[in-house]
Amino acid sequence: MIRSIGKRLWREESGAVASVYALALPALVAIGGIAFDYARLAAMDTELQNAADQAALASVTQLDGKAGACSRASATAVSHLANRTVYSNVGGTPDITVTGEATCDATGKIKFWQNKAKTTAATTDANARFVEVTVNARTARYALTPIVGVFNSGAIDATAMAGLGSSVCKVPPIMICSPDPSVPFNANGRVGQGVVATGHSPGSGSNKNNANQGGTPGTGSNNTWAPGDFGFLQVNDPDANNRNAALLRALAYVNPPTDCVQIDENRVSTGNPQGLYDAINTRFGIYDFNNNGGGNVLSTCEGGDCPPAPNVRMDHVKSGNSCKINRSNGNGGNGFRLPQSGSEFKPVNPGGAYNPTTLLHSNTNAVAAMGLPRDNCHYTSFNTGSTTLGFCPGGNGRFGNGEWARQDYFTKYHNANKPTGWETITRYQTYLWELAGNMPTGGAPTCGTPAGDVNRRILTVAVVSNCASLNGASQPVVIDEWVDVFLVEPSSDDSLRWNAFKDAIYMEIIGKSTVAGAGVFGNQTVRRDVPYLVE
Repeated sequence: MIRSIGKRLWREESGAVASVYALALPALVAIGGIAFDYARLAAMDTELQNAADQAALASVTQLDGKAGACSRASATAVSHLANRTVYSNVGGTPDITVTGEATCDATGKIKFWQNKAKTTAATTDANARFVEVTVNARTARYALTPIVGVFNSGAIDATAMAGLGSSVCKVPPIMICSPDPSVPFNANGRVGQGVVATGHSPGSGSNKNNANQGGTPGTGSNNTWAPGDFGFLQVNDPDANNRNAALLRALAYVNPPTDCVQIDENRVSTGNPQGLYDAINTRFGIYDFNNNGGGNVLSTCEGGDCPPAPNVRMDHVKSGNSCKINRSNGNGGNGFRLPQSGSEFKPVNPGGAYNPTTLLHSNTNAVAAMGLPRDNCHYTSFNTGSTTLGFCPGGNGRFGNGEWARQDYFTKYHNANKPTGWETITRYQTYLWELAGNMPTGGAPTCGTPAGDVNRRILTVAVVSNCASLNGASQPVVIDEWVDVFLVEPSSDDSLRWNAFKDAIYMEIIGKSTVAGAGVFGNQTVRRDVPYLVE
């Protein structure tokens, strides 16, 4: 009996598993503890990262380039950070915080950068374009991991970087090369300055466009960009297969059907629309394309999609019903043409210092048609005998000095009623003064029904600072500043125009773009209000 019980005990195996579990229990508890505490750690990391993301997105909305931008961005990151962590269990409050910064630099918990790659730190409110926010570190005390000798997570933080997305909507996507990319363009310091924007160097020798074009060739060519060269940013359009058509619509239409285009990472358009000057001239009521538009993208322009601006007084006369450029010799033919030799506006340098009260044309009243003129030094007739015909003084002659024939213009149209301060008035200010009830006698020669506001004489252009490195669409443009400009005159290459450049657009700087911020102009908008995470 006793022997039988002993044999049964010897053969019993039901308790073997319990012993195995007893031996394995510490390891199982350690593994479970690590999993539990790792889940806590991962959750706390997510809380911190979400807080950093939201702080960066809130902060970057203040980077508008104006005074105090960096301090406002820092304060926004600090005050708008309302996240809490429920997984950090080591002292203090559950609030997640960030330490503010007082200056525009790339040090501390809130860093400001000029570029997305973080290779150039911001130094001023004007060049701070990206913000990097690192929230203050938190620690999680482990619950079960101490079994294996680890008691807490250590200090853990999270970092996020954000930029402010800039989109261009219903604005002709024109870019011009900065006259000096080593310094900020400062449009507000250039108000009234005339600019001749061109994609061509002036002619020389047998390559001159006509007898009145010449002078020292510029450095621009198909492969290199010179100060004052213009181009176009890439645009989206319902007609995605025809980029030229998209550009023409953007230049001519009062409400172009182009989508908003993100400016960050935008490239130069490789399109080369032959009708771009015709498209811009529609803003003056000149519709110079075949068969009234025929089958091309400007076919509905004259019917109302491309109305002229009000008061498009210009240095052209018009005969007949044609709305095209009259290229016939003499006085024959219909359409717009420059007055014949002797009655065209031809400013001549009287010598000595510039005096706005001096007549620059021998007999201004004999001029048959005169619009608001370009800068004096951009007329080849003004600096005849110079080696730089049609260039203004200084190293970047396509950018003028704001000296224009004020006495000639006001003598011809407003001799008895000059505005106060007319000796220093800009062309844009003159235009607004005329629209405010001081229109010259005699109607301006137009086709179409005027748009009724100043929009059609205003363009918003991007001043690009990395033109020297551009070659086709090889890399993104670096936009120094958005600038509002006033269209001074239509594009025309007639020899009586006294141009130095073929295919040129003459404009006057109004100042830093108001469209980019407050949206002053109803049908032109540049949006810079979409924050986005970079990393």
